[in-house]
Amino acid sequence: MGRRTSLASLANAKVEEVPGLSVATLVRLRTAQIAATPLNPRNSFGSVEELADLGESIRVKQLQPVVVVSRNAYLKLWPEHAERIGDASHVLVNGERRYRAALQADVERLDAVHREELADSRAAFLDALLRENLDRKNFDPIEEANAVEAMVAELGSATAAAEQFRRHKTWVSQRRALLKLRPELQAKVRSGDLPVRIARSIAALPHDEQEDAWLTARRQEDERRREAAAARRSDREVASAAPAPGSGDTPPPVPTPRPAEEEDVDAPPPPRPAGRPAGTRPRASGAGEDGRAQRMPWDSLESLAELIRRNVPSAEIPTLVSLLQES
Repeated sequence: MGRRTSLASLANAKVEEVPGLSVATLVRLRTAQIAATPLNPRNSFGSVEELADLGESIRVKQLQPVVVVSRNAYLKLWPEHAERIGDASHVLVNGERRYRAALQADVERLDAVHREELADSRAAFLDALLRENLDRKNFDPIEEANAVEAMVAELGSATAAAEQFRRHKTWVSQRRALLKLRPELQAKVRSGDLPVRIARSIAALPHDEQEDAWLTARRQEDERRREAAAARRSDREVASAAPAPGSGDTPPPVPTPRPAEEEDVDAPPPPRPAGRPAGTRPRASGAGEDGRAQRMPWDSLESLAELIRRNVPSAEIPTLVSLLQES
């Protein structure tokens, strides 16, 4: 049996360098030392009040650090961003909402994970910048589309972007399609007024046809919702009219009609509708030439009422009653 080794005894042991290995380092940075990258397609971070609340929470206990690279590593990739970065020593990769909240609440320092390997290439930086928000559904649909478009522009093709994101090419094309919408329709997608599935279908149309297509689709959606609501109301009315199971008021089963030659002569006649002369019986629609009526499929007023409830829409019952009274 092997001898146990204390992990503490290994603390000062030499660790062999592995080629390509980048060690993530937790550092404590002044908020003023950090700058946000202009590449982040996300532009909705919450209201001023929400950011202030998050900032106060971070002041008490920051549970999740932001992720940064050094200023020098970042500007090697995007030297044109030097003015936007200013004098900051580090640039954000992930955690811009936490960073903005800290600024809003005047939090002096932030915990950060320094991961320099994320600035090995522009594609690597964009992948790290976008993937967290894509996976967590933090982007709205248009922000997501802009993120995908940025990766396509960087890598040169939709196929390469799909491989970078480890997604299907259809996923890429569906999101890029939203950028073909008119700006005012993109705003409706952001707010949720225009469903993404409809937006994708009209994005291929010329700009001057998209608004009319959206209005037509919205009218159709409204009509479908009204029809569905009416159907649900009708189902509830029918269910409420039916006797509750086990209540003891369940109507007798409706007998199956029999041919005239098998009619039970001793059976009581069916109920006579109002206005029909006494001693007469209603003639069935399928009565034979000898005038003998087939037996009606009810044997009481209660079973007749149950037949009507089952087979006549509730909205048409008053009309049926009126017709029966007139006849």
